[in-house]
Amino acid sequence: MKLNKLIIQNFRNVEKIEIPCGHGVHFVFGENGQGKTALLEAIYLLSNLKSFRENDHGAMVRMGERLSQVKGEFLIDSTTRADLKVEISLEPRLQKRAYINGKLSKSAADYFGLKLNHSPIQFHAITLNPTSTDLIRGEPSLRRNYLNQSIASESPVHLSLLRKYQKFLDQKNALLKQEGSFELELLQILNDNLAQLGAQIVWDRLKYLSKITAPIDQFLSQIAPGQKKTRIAYFTKIFKGNYQPQPVYFTGQFEQPTLNFLIELYHSQFQIFSNLERIRRMALVGPHRDDFLMKIQSPGTPLELDLVDIGSQGEVRSFLLALKLAELESFQSQ
Repeated sequence: MKLNKLIIQNFRNVEKIEIPCGHGVHFVFGENGQGKTALLEAIYLLSNLKSFRENDHGAMVRMGERLSQVKGEFLIDSTTRADLKVEISLEPRLQKRAYINGKLSKSAADYFGLKLNHSPIQFHAITLNPTSTDLIRGEPSLRRNYLNQSIASESPVHLSLLRKYQKFLDQKNALLKQEGSFELELLQILNDNLAQLGAQIVWDRLKYLSKITAPIDQFLSQIAPGQKKTRIAYFTKIFKGNYQPQPVYFTGQFEQPTLNFLIELYHSQFQIFSNLERIRRMALVGPHRDDFLMKIQSPGTPLELDLVDIGSQGEVRSFLLALKLAELESFQSQ
């Protein structure tokens, strides 16, 4: 499979352009403000239905226009072609529509499922740009989103899990915000669903991190042979009776916890944390609060510290490149 032609219309500062794509590595060059980044962003949009720059979809529509289109034509083999298309419209409201071979997808999960599993397209875009270091240096939400997207690119079912989990999480938060008493039975039902879905999400994350650990080590040894080994640790907070957070690390260096273990873990934490959740009026336990950290050995000591705290710019960028290459290898192995 390869991207055979890219057609962009009213996207960012690009009015209309058709770019034929051949074999091999492609370099895009030109003066500032000519649309080089927009071209890469358009390809990324076709793959991930989002930008790598910002969450404002309306900003991708060319100023003064009401509809933006990005279309990719793919040459599967000498006789088979396919296409992906994403439209962003501003009227009558901001709306994004995605098509596979001219057929409108009902949801992002439907688009990813067809694109990856039920068609020969098998298209996935991975970016590495100057802001990518935010993945290591930025907020935990960036790393959670990265895990969610990476896993969903290989298994669209994971995207459905995330949507269901968010639905029950929103319902629980709304219930906790109610004034006065509320139905404890309803809270229990919500917690049961959150435990089941949350455990599956965490299990998927741990499985994915375990899968890419060895490739990261391999690529890092090739990119920076002298750099110390960087270990990935999945971080969650387990609260004791005094509500003090205790970090728990699942690193993939030992047997992955079972799904039942994670479900029971959440049930116990919901019970321990129930009073504080009512006081703060929000859900405080679940994969929506987790993180994964990069650990590196501190110079001259046996201690492992966060890469973001003691790593140089070169070490951070080397690890990031190894991570992206491992992500690519993982996708290609599907």
